Amino acid sequence: MGDGTWIAGMEADLPGIDVPAHLTQWLATLPEDLREIVNQLCSEGYGVWLVGGAVRDAVQGRTDRAPDIDIATSCTPDEMLSLFGDRAVPTGVEFGTVTVKGRTQHYEVTTLRSESLYRDGRHPEHVRWGRSLREDLSRRDFTVNSMAIDVARKQLYDPFDGQNDLAQRCIRAVGEAMLRCEEDALRILRAYRFLSRDSVALWTLSASLRTAVRHHRERLGLVAVERHWSEFKKILSNPFCGAIVSMMQDDGVFSVVFATSEQISRPLLRALDDEHLSGLSAMQRLAVLFIEQPTATLLNEMRNLRSSRDEQRKAATFHEHLQHLPSTHPGALRVFSYVLSQTAPLHLAARKGLSIHGVDLEENAEASIHDVLSAWENLPIRKSPDACLVDGHWLMQRTGIDQGMRLGHLKNWVHRLQIEQDLHRLEDMERLLNLLPFQHGDATDWPRLEFP
Repeated sequence: MGDGTWIAGMEADLPGIDVPAHLTQWLATLPEDLREIVNQLCSEGYGVWLVGGAVRDAVQGRTDRAPDIDIATSCTPDEMLSLFGDRAVPTGVEFGTVTVKGRTQHYEVTTLRSESLYRDGRHPEHVRWGRSLREDLSRRDFTVNSMAIDVARKQLYDPFDGQNDLAQRCIRAVGEAMLRCEEDALRILRAYRFLSRDSVALWTLSASLRTAVRHHRERLGLVAVERHWSEFKKILSNPFCGAIVSMMQDDGVFSVVFATSEQISRPLLRALDDEHLSGLSAMQRLAVLFIEQPTATLLNEMRNLRSSRDEQRKAATFHEHLQHLPSTHPGALRVFSYVLSQTAPLHLAARKGLSIHGVDLEENAEASIHDVLSAWENLPIRKSPDACLVDGHWLMQRTGIDQGMRLGHLKNWVHRLQIEQDLHRLEDMERLLNLLPFQHGDATDWPRLEFP
């Protein structure tokens, strides 16, 4: 059907309410290929409901971003694979999930489930396919994630009062918090992540959930460290990550995730949420979080969590650079800007935020961050190109140095001076070369184009 009609499937086994006006408007914007998938299931008599984060965000009024829509259905995985044919991908059939390809995007469709005990602290021993939406919602983690919508009937199902918890800005477990955290310990880290739901203020954990988090924190050891890393990266990517890490420390959870690190100081945690650090990436925030500890400690923790080499490189590089301030000399600032490129302003902003909160990284710095920022703001736009104005052949013709390591060190030296002195003409490089004592000394001791 291309007329925008939604087919009604099997009814839910719990009472619903008419969706609020703002949700009606949101439903009208749902993609056509989603409607086609839902209608195909409903026309076969299956029950179909929208669930998960898209519903949570829509109920909260956060409809300004493209939703990642999940679907729950009474259709079993085998039935879905048969019904959708080549459009169906068995991405997680052991847990009931089939990815169905739409014309514009892919949708995860998961069979309603009822589960047995979670003896390994992460996965149920057995998964049984069900037909009860009530039971399926009852096994989810938090009340704000346990709502569902029947689009055709315009009904919202909220058996655990997730709407009220959204209004109260509270993360509460579905049912017994102790049981929820015991059966799947990853919910501990997810609970912290959900505390940063917007940029207004940190949300709260219900008293029962925080007690359960503290009680079951050691069960995180049953969860793959890759999942620890995935959740913690999301925490670092959101506002108030410093306040969340502070809470994790108080609850004894941070030391479970980062077993070899020291406690993070309160001033540093406050600095992490300073507005000057708001532009930092997750890896840069992680570098700041460990700035009072050696880079080796940061890298060791990241390796333990099996982060990627690229993530390790980004965090370690920012960590090493951040421990140093350039001088206020224009030449030094030009080199600093060239080497750090787009991260240079973030470096200075982070140092400013750290300074405001009393986190001093260098007792013998040549200048204060205030003086460096003043010089930075008054630094003229560099005229020199990024690439070195001269190549190895040019240098060999004028110096008699053969191709090799010494020539490479000389080129790096003149390139540094080109940036430092803001040279942009070839004749300037000629004059520069005539002043350099390149005939003597150990080439490895010559200045390099690097920071610090």
